[in-house]
Amino acid sequence: MPRSIRKLFRRGEVDCNEVRELSSVYLGNELNESKRSAVHVHLSKCGLSMAFVDTLSATIGILAKLPLITAPSTFKQSLMSRIKQDD
Repeated sequence: MPRSIRKLFRRGEVDCNEVRELSSVYLGNELNESKRSAVHVHLSKCGLSMAFVDTLSATIGILAKLPLITAPSTFKQSLMSRIKQDD
């Protein structure tokens, strides 16, 4: 059964794929209450999704501790040239 049809029968529940898609906004407390609650319920029942969200949270925490750097002024131009070469 296609995913879009399965969603119709879940009545507010989320699946592993949706949790992965929503994990950043979930961790940033940017979900509405009903969606946040649905993600929380899924995480309480699914160890794989919980491990994914925990790993993402830890990664965000580690990256937040790194010092900010300024890219060289030629970086954007160099990057755009490489992108155009790959096309």
